[in-house]
Formats: sequence, structure tokens, C-alpha cells
Amino acid sequence: MRAMVSPEQTCSFYSMIAAEQRLKDAGYGEKTMLYQPEDDNEEEHQLKVDEEVLNAPWNTTRAFLSAIKGKCLLQVTGPADPTGCGEGFSYVKVPMKPQQSKQAESAPAPPKKLVTGTDADLRRLSLSNAKQLLKKFGVPDEEIRKLSRWEVIDVVRTMSTEQARAGEGGMSKFARGTRFSVAEHQEKYKEECQRIFDLQNK
Repeated sequence: MRAMVSPEQTCSFYSMIAAEQRLKDAGYGEKTMLYQPEDDNEEEHQLKVDEEVLNAPWNTTRAFLSAIKGKCLLQVTGPADPTGCGEGFSYVKVPMKPQQSKQAESAPAPPKKLVTGTDADLRRLSLSNAKQLLKKFGVPDEEIRKLSRWEVIDVVRTMSTEQARAGEGGMSKFARGTRFSVAEHQEKYKEECQRIFDLQNK
């Protein structure tokens, strides 16, 4: 018998049985407990499922395996955190792309500001004015001389965007795309994971 079943498999089995009994005691039926979307990316259906079902070991295992394959991220903190105090990982799926909050979605969209043809249009910014802006940003003259016109414009756009994200005013009229990109979302996710990992290893 010991050769056929490992201690890990035994723990998995008893964990599954205990979770199943907890859900039955809470009034969940077979169909609700064994919820499995046909597609791993069905995030809308995931939101409708109760936290108790999402926290079941078969769902957290499925989420973990999807995350390893790069199909989703895992909640860093949340109801499936076994520590209950934010020092563990909550193995519930979250989308790879940053999501807007429901309040932000329901709020009316602000009118889009057109930059083409205005003084914020980077294509109309003269090279001398762009170089003056770089000097105001603190870029040394020798660095500015090495840059071509479009490299100068790119640095102006990048530095203006960084200022706008930091909440500083000034030359932020040349800022572009202040919403989080997927890469930034994943970078923040990695930082949060590292923070929790460091907490666990104190």
C-alpha cells in the first residue's frame, strides 16, 4: 500500500474530502462544488462563483497550475490565503491584464483631449524647444548632443510621462499613456509576491 500511495497523495485526498464536506455542510450541491469553466480564461464566470468554492483545493490547484503555464496570475492576498493575516498567497486566479474597478467602469468617460495640432503635439515641437525641455529635466548637455531629433522627442515624452505618473505638474502636458500597461501590472505583481516571500522568510 505504501508503495502505491505517497504521503503527499494521501494529504491531497484528505484535504479534498474535508473541503467537500465543508461545502456540503454550507449547503452547496454537487454542481456548484465542482464548478469548472470550459475555458481557463473565463474570468467573468469566475467572478460569479462564491469564495468558498474558489477556495476549495481542487480550484486552488487548478489556478496554481494555470499560473505556472503563464495563463493567469494568482491573487497575492485574499480569502484563500491560508495564514489569514496576509503572509501567504491566495491561490485564486486573477487576469493577466490590469482591471478597472467597478466604480471606474460606471463613471462617465472623461472627454478625450486632442493633442494633434496643439502645443502638446510632440511632432510640432521644435528641436531647440525639446532640448530646452531636456535641460529643465536635468539631462546633461553632452547627453543631449548625442541624441537625434526623434530620440530627443522620445526622451521628452518618457520623462513627461514619468512626471505625470509621479503626480508632478510642470511639463506633464507632453505625457502619454498614464494608465498601467500589462508589463507594469506584472512588475507590481512580482514586487508584491517578493514582499510576501520575504515576510515568510523572516
